[in-house]
Amino acid sequence: MIDAIYNRKSIRHFIKKNIPADVLEDILTAGIKAPSEKNQQPWRFVVVQGAERKSVIRCMKEGIRKNRAGEGIFSKYPQFIPSAVYTTRVLEQAPCLIFALNALGYDLAYEKDTAEALKESSDIQSVAAAMQNMALAATDNGIGSLWTCDIYFAYHELKDYLGVEGEPVAALALGYTDKEVPHTPRKPLSDVVTYKGTPE
Repeated sequence: MIDAIYNRKSIRHFIKKNIPADVLEDILTAGIKAPSEKNQQPWRFVVVQGAERKSVIRCMKEGIRKNRAGEGIFSKYPQFIPSAVYTTRVLEQAPCLIFALNALGYDLAYEKDTAEALKESSDIQSVAAAMQNMALAATDNGIGSLWTCDIYFAYHELKDYLGVEGEPVAALALGYTDKEVPHTPRKPLSDVVTYKGTPE
C-alpha cells in the first residue's frame, strides 16, 4: 500500500473500459476499512455506472447553471465555475462514479452550534479517510481516480438524485486511462511540519 500512496495520481482522462465487479467491490471494501471517529462509520456510498451517469451530468449542469444565474451555493464565486465545468467533463468520461455521503451530517440550511459543527467536521474527516482508502485501492488495482468536491456546485440536485440519507461530501471518479500523468509537486516537509520537543 505504500507504493500506492506514492503512485496515486489525479486522473482526468478515462477510456471506455468498465471496472470488473470484483475489483470495484475490493475498492469499496477498502473504503469501509477506514478509521472513523468513535467507530461510527458515517459513510454511505452510491455507485453510478452505465447510462445512469447521464443523470449525474444533468445534475451537475443544472447546478452550474443555477450558480451562473446567481442562485447556487457558489454564486458569489464565479471564478470557480470553469473548474466545475471541466470536472463535469471528466465525470462524463469516467465509467464509474462513487458518491460519498455523511449519513450523520446536517442539512446546509440547519444552523449548527459549535459542538454540532465540530461533530460534523469529525464525521467528514472519517468519510475523507474512506475516500483516500478507495483512491489507494484503485491505484493498487491499476485504476485511475479523481477525488473531487466540485459536486457542491450541484449539492441539492445531487442530494435529491442520490436518494440516500446523508449529506454529499465528495465524488470519486474511477476508470482506466491511456495517458501518462506526471506527479504534481508537493511542498517539502520543511514547509509543512513543525516539531516540538525531542525524543527522550
